[in-house]
Amino acid sequence: MERFFMERLKYIVEDSTIAELLGVQNFTNKESAILELVKNAYDAQASTVSITFSDHSIVIVDDGIGMSKSTIYENWMHVGKSDKGYSLFDVGENDGRVLAGSKGVGRFALARLGESVAVYSVKKGEVPVKWTTDWSESILDDFLNEENLPTGTRIEISALRDRWTEKSIRNLIDYLSITCNDNRMNIKVFPDYGKKVSYIFKRPQLGENFVTLIALFYNASEMKLHYTIESDEFSNIAKNYCPSTDLQHFSSAISILDELAGNTEIDSSDGELYSMLKELGNFSAELYFSLKTPTKQDVERFCYNYSALSDRYDEGVVLYRNAFSIASFDGEKDWLGLNQRSRKSPAAATHPTGAWRVRANQLSGKVEIDKKENYQLRDLANRQGLEENEYFKLFVKIITIGIAAFERYRQAIIRSIDKKNAPKPSPTTPMIEQILRGRNKEIHLTSNETKALAQEISAVKAESKSFQDEKESTEKKYRYDVRILNVLATTGLKASSIAHELKNDRNSVSVNYQYIVEALKEYGFWEDLCSQEYTEYSYKNVPQLLSHNKAINQKIVAFMDTMLDEIEKKKFSPRSLSVNSIMENIKANWMRDYASLLINLNVDESVYFETSEDIFTAIFDNLILNSWQQNKASSQIVINISIHKVGGLLKIAYEDSGVGLPPKYINDPMRILEVHESSRENGHGLGMWIVHNTIRMAGGDVISIDGHNGFHFNFELGEKL
Repeated sequence: MERFFMERLKYIVEDSTIAELLGVQNFTNKESAILELVKNAYDAQASTVSITFSDHSIVIVDDGIGMSKSTIYENWMHVGKSDKGYSLFDVGENDGRVLAGSKGVGRFALARLGESVAVYSVKKGEVPVKWTTDWSESILDDFLNEENLPTGTRIEISALRDRWTEKSIRNLIDYLSITCNDNRMNIKVFPDYGKKVSYIFKRPQLGENFVTLIALFYNASEMKLHYTIESDEFSNIAKNYCPSTDLQHFSSAISILDELAGNTEIDSSDGELYSMLKELGNFSAELYFSLKTPTKQDVERFCYNYSALSDRYDEGVVLYRNAFSIASFDGEKDWLGLNQRSRKSPAAATHPTGAWRVRANQLSGKVEIDKKENYQLRDLANRQGLEENEYFKLFVKIITIGIAAFERYRQAIIRSIDKKNAPKPSPTTPMIEQILRGRNKEIHLTSNETKALAQEISAVKAESKSFQDEKESTEKKYRYDVRILNVLATTGLKASSIAHELKNDRNSVSVNYQYIVEALKEYGFWEDLCSQEYTEYSYKNVPQLLSHNKAINQKIVAFMDTMLDEIEKKKFSPRSLSVNSIMENIKANWMRDYASLLINLNVDESVYFETSEDIFTAIFDNLILNSWQQNKASSQIVINISIHKVGGLLKIAYEDSGVGLPPKYINDPMRILEVHESSRENGHGLGMWIVHNTIRMAGGDVISIDGHNGFHFNFELGEKL
């Protein structure tokens, strides 16, 4: 066979096409194109770069190491080729400067800015060179051959694609102040219109720029998130209401592996998660929290130190990779999803059971990653963001875990302080009472009596305002609760409707197994079906299949009975009830349906309590269900419940013999009461929240929780509905 000539081919792309694709279209805005050239100056080890605007040109000058003819020919003109490694270790101030560029396309930012470019560069020991282009052709030439010229690069861009007005130059200065995170290179812009490029997070001041610092450090080798909270949000008066809490400082560490156990947001097995947490690498963050506009009433109500800050940070959270921010993560985008988190849990910080979430406009700061350490956080091809892969999702999740730790810390303080604001009964108002008693008589008041009456009226008005504020606050709290409970109630109604539909079939479901077995015996098939020949394979084992169906049918019947029993109207009617009778009924239902449960009661038969059955059902059904779900693998779970009446309160101790709380809750067990808190895969995190909510609704409170050597839950109930 005749062999044809084989030739290796390379794509040939016109200069103008490259300029259009990698320059004009690759950079979303003119500011990002300028930043790319600033990065080039930084990589060239420049100590200063100046950017000068005129009507028809932009001139960028740096004092870096410059470029030689060979550098321009071999690297500058090769698309996608870069001679930049990880870091340079030069003498002096530039030690350890991590190079910003790596993809070999940043130079095409020139095409985004103008149609004509001239580059003059001087490198030590090399002939000065000049490179010009109009993006249809490029010319490389020597431009001077003088000695002692300073090293560096001068770029002249003309035939500009955009107008650079005073406003846009001011915006550029602000943009560079946010996007640059290194003071080893001074950036100057002319004209500056009285503004300077300054690193906004260089010297953050507590009480001036923010009220609380949240410092995070993720240690990949430990798979732990270390966090420190430094705060000046609350005045000294607040200490009276939070005597056991340090209002200025708090620090701890969170095991991320424990925290993410059973989490479905990260698509990985336990082994994969372990590897990902190691591979993600170390990173750090400084987040600055402050309320945007606290009212005068809130300042007084919560003992805030500040009603306003002199220079409040309002730049959002910026993601830096070494010296520069990553485009689209420069504070304008809520890339941490803070607003989405707050919409899912909109409870106020004062809410007794709801989880408060920080809003995006309440948080600024910086997250810092490293080009080498965090290599799994990859740039998009156009360098305008990061690939939102599983590592990125894990990265964001770890940061929000740190934010959640701050939210719990702050909410606990706010709740404690807010207790002082509960309405108090007003003292008798003698003058008003006197007038009311003699309302049909003509009353003449002295000057002192008039003053006293005015004071009493002012006090009544203030009290009325306090009650109105409390009413509005309570309405907000319970609107949040109602949203969640409406969903649960709707689900319950659907389930009860299905139970009603199946009610007529209950008896046949229960006895069908026995009828089928008896029929097979009568027809003479049963003995054969039970023989080894017919039971060798499980999918053909008729007796086994029937037995399995019987067990399923029993569960269906138990479900129907439970659903129909739970929605009886009488269960919601408050009356004097025997606590022992209620608990015996709950015990019987659970032990009937779950063979692994052994429930022991210690309840005085003489104890009667003004309440309704649904209160006890909601609390103990969720507690017992939680114990069973956490300990499914156990052959037997022992639950001990002790109830005693002390005054007008029921003192209740609940404990089980199970594995106790998951590791992430051991040091902060009260956290399990928060809405959506769960350590189980696909867990909804509502059970313990319902328990807590029901306890508080019934005039009680949770006293203590302990997860060592089983689960221990102590609480009290009042006669309040």
